[in-house]
Amino acid sequence: MMYINRSGKTPPQVWLDRADVITNSLLAATSEGARNLIIDTNQNLWGELKDFLFDISFQKCWYSESRDTYSHPHVDHFRPKKAALGIDRTDKGGYWWLAFQWTNYRVCGGAGNVRKKDKFAVKSGKAIDHTSNLEDEIIYLLDPTEEEDTLKLTFNSNGEAMAYKRTGWDSERATYTIDTLNLNFKRLKEARKMLWITCSTLIAETQQLMDQNDINPSTYRRGQIKEKLTRLKEIANKQSEFSGTVKACLRSTGIEWAISYAA
Repeated sequence: MMYINRSGKTPPQVWLDRADVITNSLLAATSEGARNLIIDTNQNLWGELKDFLFDISFQKCWYSESRDTYSHPHVDHFRPKKAALGIDRTDKGGYWWLAFQWTNYRVCGGAGNVRKKDKFAVKSGKAIDHTSNLEDEIIYLLDPTEEEDTLKLTFNSNGEAMAYKRTGWDSERATYTIDTLNLNFKRLKEARKMLWITCSTLIAETQQLMDQNDINPSTYRRGQIKEKLTRLKEIANKQSEFSGTVKACLRSTGIEWAISYAA
């Protein structure tokens, strides 16, 4: 999962104006059926923001960091529109008033969005309507727009997403998120595993060249080291696919220079 910094990012004003009109219609609706009809009738609106949202994440899924492996991207409603299934899988009430709020949107690969659907468990403080304070909710699902949340997931050499901590609330949230978003989808794991192998090979080759150059310095060897480090920087860059996996690999080595590249 990558941190999505939306600071300074805003959809076109014409889109915001249209969304406000529809949201006002939702607030004025007198029944659930009327609200659902408004949502269904205007569902193309959030699709219009797909390119805008994709640009924020360097064309990657906000949850998996995948470009192609995670299938066709969807605009996901982080807090579901019509129903929100709790831990017990019963409906606790959807967030209909957020259906056309762009800050509730996340770009998600199809394999994850289909699995997620209406799942959104809240431990306490569940919002019930537009007068509720969302900040009071203690939620299970990790949010890529919250930098702290992205630190609760990591990866191993098999390409598996896993909780950074083994126990506690952070672990519960990470485990729930991995399952809800299908983050260990087979093709995702395979792609991350291959990248881990690439990364670990580069690290080993770089360290070997550094050790050799320490004993017998040469301009040629320094050039080789520079090439390896440049490649490692490229795949660890936040614009690269699965950069979180690369950083986990770098940290796992215990090598000081490699760890610094994961910062």
